[in-house]
Amino acid sequence: MNLLKLPKLFFEINSNFFETNIVNILLLLGLLIYAYQISFSKSLENRQKEIIQTVENAQQDVLNATNYYFLAEKGFTQSLFWLQSWKSIYEKDKLEIVHSKYKQVKSGLEETFLTTEHLISNFEKKAFLSLQRYILFLTASRILRKFLLLSESEQSKLIEKTLAKLEEYKKWVLVKK
Repeated sequence: MNLLKLPKLFFEINSNFFETNIVNILLLLGLLIYAYQISFSKSLENRQKEIIQTVENAQQDVLNATNYYFLAEKGFTQSLFWLQSWKSIYEKDKLEIVHSKYKQVKSGLEETFLTTEHLISNFEKKAFLSLQRYILFLTASRILRKFLLLSESEQSKLIEKTLAKLEEYKKWVLVKK
């Protein structure tokens, strides 16, 4: 069998428009129209149904989103109301807490300063008493030195005068009471 001499095909379509005859062109057009109706009509109908369904779903989604928006807006308004109420209550509580803490700190500081003042006044009193004792001791030691340098008769006269003056002072104090 010779491969070079193969039989020609039974049916051939010439796609060159200038070389073909009208029958081939009509056949080709008929075949294209039939294929269009079979293949594209169902897919276009399906596509149209899908688009309609998508539009309906989108409309339903818009309705749901609108409802959700209104519910969210209502919830936000309620939350804002509660937030404002809580804020005013919190501010009142905060002021009460600040005032109570201020009073506690103030009373603590007053007590500390009062204690400090008492300590200072006690130290001043002790220092003053110590100074008085020192002056009294110094004065008494000078008087005692002079007293010891006196004779016995001068010493007894001085003691009698001192006792007399102490009795007068005692009477004067009793009269004032």
